[in-house]
Amino acid sequence: MSHWCRLAILTDEVSQDLDAVLRFAQEFALEGIELRSLFGKAFKDLDAADVKLVGDRCRDAGVAIIGCATPVFKCEIDAPEDIAAHRELFRRSVDTAQGLGCDLLRVFTFLRRTHPATSDDLARAAEHVAGLLDLVRGTSVRIGVENEASCIVASGAETAELLTHLPSHAQLGIVWDPCNVLYLDGTNDPVRDDFPQIVDRVIHVHVKDARRDGDKAAQTCVELGTGAIDFPAQMNALKRAGYRDWITLETHWRTVPLDEVSQHLPAGDAFSANAEPASRVCMARLRAFVDAA
Repeated sequence: MSHWCRLAILTDEVSQDLDAVLRFAQEFALEGIELRSLFGKAFKDLDAADVKLVGDRCRDAGVAIIGCATPVFKCEIDAPEDIAAHRELFRRSVDTAQGLGCDLLRVFTFLRRTHPATSDDLARAAEHVAGLLDLVRGTSVRIGVENEASCIVASGAETAELLTHLPSHAQLGIVWDPCNVLYLDGTNDPVRDDFPQIVDRVIHVHVKDARRDGDKAAQTCVELGTGAIDFPAQMNALKRAGYRDWITLETHWRTVPLDEVSQHLPAGDAFSANAEPASRVCMARLRAFVDAA
């Protein structure tokens, strides 16, 4: 078995029940979980008692909390009050992450306005992302900027351009999700065309699968390994690049299809219904891809 990286899963891709998530992690020998929603609540809505319970139970189980999924900057870039509220949410999230022993907070780059994104929007998004560094200074928490099709930064080229406006900083990097590129119109191959443009700044990886209809954006996820992402090539590229950090399964596919709302707003009971059977299939597939690299 290969140990060049470490595998995790997003909590709500198994269940809203913490016991079920921990059982899954232990069964698949996962060293960590990534916290997005639990107990029917999004990460941002977990209260102090929830957070303490999660931290205590994970420590007792020997399972690390390796990332917290915030919705920070999944808002309009021309909404100063929303941006201020998201900065405050990020500040609170830093405190929560430290309490959980977690060193990674996932953030976004504002809601997408054009395709492709304009250079002006990319520069503006970068300015706000860079401003978050003030809120992690003096902590061990890193900011992971995820490429996301509903946001300004989605493709490899957009991510690379964003990075030209950001400082090279130990507490700032990219959460790479090759599948999210497929949710844009185009014919580019996320692994061969996009990943090489940002490989040096990737600090975390999310894994799911989908396929476009010709050059039209993907509409829904599929079973891992049956879509358009060449996972053997992606794993080999990560390993060759010296990547040794976490790869998190974000299944999104279900044996019973998700409704439209739940698919695009991953949180809570509706999203996690029927999640575990699909994640069992996909985690076994991911483990095989990683071991073969």
